Amino acid sequence: MKRYQEITLVACRRGLVTVSLCAFSLFAGLFSHQGLAQTDLNQAQGEITLPWVLEQTLLHNPQLQRYPYELRINEALTLQAGLTPNPEFSVEVENILGTGEMQGVDNAEITLGLSQIIELGDKRQHRIDFAQAEERQRLSEYELLRLDILAETTQRYYQVLRLQALQDWNAKRILVEQEALSAIESRAKAGAVTQADVSKMALRLSRSEAIQYGLDGEAQLARLGLASMWSSEAHFALVAGELVPLHAFPTAASVLNAMETAPQYLQLLSIERVMYAKRRMEESKAQSDITLGLGVRSYDGFDDGALMFNFSMPIALSNPNQGNIMAARAKEEMAMEQQRLARSQLRLSLLEIHLTMVNNAKQAKRLQQRLLPLANRLLKDTQTAYQAGQANVLLLADAQSELFSLQRELIEAKVGVYQGRLELERITGQSMTATLDNIKPLVAQEHR
Repeated sequence: MKRYQEITLVACRRGLVTVSLCAFSLFAGLFSHQGLAQTDLNQAQGEITLPWVLEQTLLHNPQLQRYPYELRINEALTLQAGLTPNPEFSVEVENILGTGEMQGVDNAEITLGLSQIIELGDKRQHRIDFAQAEERQRLSEYELLRLDILAETTQRYYQVLRLQALQDWNAKRILVEQEALSAIESRAKAGAVTQADVSKMALRLSRSEAIQYGLDGEAQLARLGLASMWSSEAHFALVAGELVPLHAFPTAASVLNAMETAPQYLQLLSIERVMYAKRRMEESKAQSDITLGLGVRSYDGFDDGALMFNFSMPIALSNPNQGNIMAARAKEEMAMEQQRLARSQLRLSLLEIHLTMVNNAKQAKRLQQRLLPLANRLLKDTQTAYQAGQANVLLLADAQSELFSLQRELIEAKVGVYQGRLELERITGQSMTATLDNIKPLVAQEHR
């Protein structure tokens, strides 16, 4: 019980997850100087920010709009659980409309009674406990749903940001290939290269332009998907932010510790609590209730009268609720087993996500610091050799392709880091912060 109360207290603090996600949205350092007025201005100009997106999602997402009604339903059910049986009033008339001396109503016996069922076994309190446990479980489900929706919104925001980066990347590629095509055409006119070289570069340029059209279409669909999270059309052209390298990552220890307060794990704990309350309620039903009554009876046509008292209770030769008790106990054990399995599954999921994020971060670092400088040097050397007639157009095109391929790999690696961190925050319900030096795969941590 004490452990559950402590974990429930942690669960109540999960409202901070929204703040955590909003803080995570400051990834580009672009919003620290912007107030609400600036955000509205940017939105009106066709650019939106992640805090604004999350706010609109919380206010207008259809799945979140039903919660106020569910809250009222839960309050009504808790009220219903606390109601006690009402007293029962009875009227009994005997010895009327008979034969002989019992003709008419002169010898009627009339009894007026008032009885009340007395619940034993603390049934009322167990009903209230069960209703409150279900209410907490529904709150836990809502918190998990809200976190999933915010994470999905952020994921779609990053997808739009990724496509914007790819559009910029491909636009630069088109410019470089246009400049290269102009230079090759000039050399072809001078007879220094063949027309096949011109056609080769023109084909590469056309392919890049086709890729740009495809990226434009994907970006439009991604913006529409993002706007659908708050039931709106995409009345914006851009999302704010840049895919700058992240310098704060969770350590292995922080990820493992956060698993204890993971929303999914806490939800299973709340289900276990519901099953516990259900079992206690079913056990209380095994104890029979008693009925107490008080009344007055008249004799001989209302000439005489007397008080009467009544007491009754079932004779429990066997447990009348043993089947329901066994079923409730089995459900409680099943909830405990699901909790154990979920803990193991969460641990494996966190291992995989953390390792993937670490690999993406290291790959982005290698691309940024080692491979891209080499690709830039290769392109410059190839351009110089081409101008001197020592390299053909195929070598020039290959050097350009190497550079742009590495640039795209860098974009995808950065996006992978952002998505990995977001997924860790979604699963754990906590902000993941650490230093780059502390990045170590959890697998290595486990084998120490």
